[in-house]
Amino acid sequence: MATPKYNVLVAKVRDWANKPEAATIPDSVIESCLAYSADECYRLLRIPPFETSVAYVVETADNVGDGGTNPNGAYAPAYTNFAIPQDMTQIVYVRTKAESTNVNNSNRVFNEITDRRGFHDIFYENYSAYNFMWSEGKIFIRPQLAVGTTLEIGYYKRLAPLDGLYAVLPINYVVGVADGSQTYLDVGVTTDTALYTSTFNAVTQCFSTSAEATTYAQGGAVTTHWFTGKEIDNWLRDQNERLLIWGALQNLGAYIFDDVMEKRYMMRFQEGIESLNREEKWRRTLGGNVQIHFNANAMI
Repeated sequence: MATPKYNVLVAKVRDWANKPEAATIPDSVIESCLAYSADECYRLLRIPPFETSVAYVVETADNVGDGGTNPNGAYAPAYTNFAIPQDMTQIVYVRTKAESTNVNNSNRVFNEITDRRGFHDIFYENYSAYNFMWSEGKIFIRPQLAVGTTLEIGYYKRLAPLDGLYAVLPINYVVGVADGSQTYLDVGVTTDTALYTSTFNAVTQCFSTSAEATTYAQGGAVTTHWFTGKEIDNWLRDQNERLLIWGALQNLGAYIFDDVMEKRYMMRFQEGIESLNREEKWRRTLGGNVQIHFNANAMI
């Protein structure tokens, strides 16, 4: 499976380090240094390429308790909880989405974040009845939401791996497009992964097994296609590689015990992070009046 952009990036780090001999610095070390650099970018950068949102529909299993009392008279908690998106690094907002199918539903933003103790303590003083917390890989929301409510979670994300490839799956095959022009897949050879297409009632579909395609075709022809996955787009690698290179060289300096190299590129890496964050803050102030909402969240 080809990773041409990633391979070029690995070669650039080696060129910048002026260490052409692979015996001294294996490619695996450079690849690890690039991964560490990307990790720091996801931890520190707060810019649009890392912003995304996801919708989540509340199910019965997501709700805990009913807000009443247990048989012994103790208060029973009532909240909604569900697993956070796997690529999330920081929550930006949580809100319910107004839907035309539910006249009692409305757009509601959960503006107050609480800690674990305060969330579960019914006597804890909260400024809003609508609050949430993030704990143990889950988002906890109070008050409890009705089953079927659509939530939207806005957050900062990690991008795909620098050497990530699209999987050879039917969902990544575009029906009606020639194999050589596929968006997510490259034409492969017979030792690569196969996909199968068949047609029934003038409708062509793609399948991962020949048996599925044969069943769908109901006696019609089945075509076998061999593919490998194309590289997944990555903003850091494709449009801002200098940050990755500087961060990788910083880590590479630590690997070869070159303090001068490590400090030089640490400074460049940090300056690059600060520059991008500062530019984004400046950009957000343009186009209108800026209003700031501040909540000390018990820090004062």
